[in-house]
Amino acid sequence: MRADPRKPRRIPRRRREALASGLPAQARGRPRRRRVPRHRVTIALDRVWIVARLRPRWASQVAGAMAQDGIAVFDAREEVDRTVQGRRVRVAVPVLRGLVFLGLRDDGDLARAERHPGIERILYRDGRAVVIPPAALQLFADAVTGHGDEDGEEAVSAVLFALGETVRVAEGPLAERTGIVEAVDPARRRYRVAVEMFGRATPVLLDEDQIEPE
Repeated sequence: MRADPRKPRRIPRRRREALASGLPAQARGRPRRRRVPRHRVTIALDRVWIVARLRPRWASQVAGAMAQDGIAVFDAREEVDRTVQGRRVRVAVPVLRGLVFLGLRDDGDLARAERHPGIERILYRDGRAVVIPPAALQLFADAVTGHGDEDGEEAVSAVLFALGETVRVAEGPLAERTGIVEAVDPARRRYRVAVEMFGRATPVLLDEDQIEPE
């Protein structure tokens, strides 16, 4: 059926907003990310820093409980400005999906952390807890809070996602599949992961926020 030429053509709302703002339609609503400096986090050098995976929506409860037990907690978040549909908002977003750093004094702290209901598991490698050197973690904290450069982020990422490690795809069409890290591009924060598909390992390029430790 042909449209009535006398009837005005309806322009979708998103297209109207884009025309009014001078932006292409696909650019409307896409968040623009800019890191905002915040207070500096100091990492205790006399602690052993390990990595824990949290259960969903347990971050604040775990932080409070660990503090009461004298266990230091660093939940890596960065404040960013985002522009969504013409409005500018500032939000604190996690840098590492579902992961926090715990500063332990002894084995007793480790046992208490493992028993907490909000902690899904402590990350282990070759039978030992993954330990982040305090100096590297301080660089990482400075990077995400706007007090340092991205070298700190790369230092911690190199520990969490080392070559040959098994990782899980966190989002996208391959979510929940596992694979082996074959190559790392620190500058772009991108990883080549051999994911098992159709009975064979297939290399896939994934961004850092698309994978998580297995």
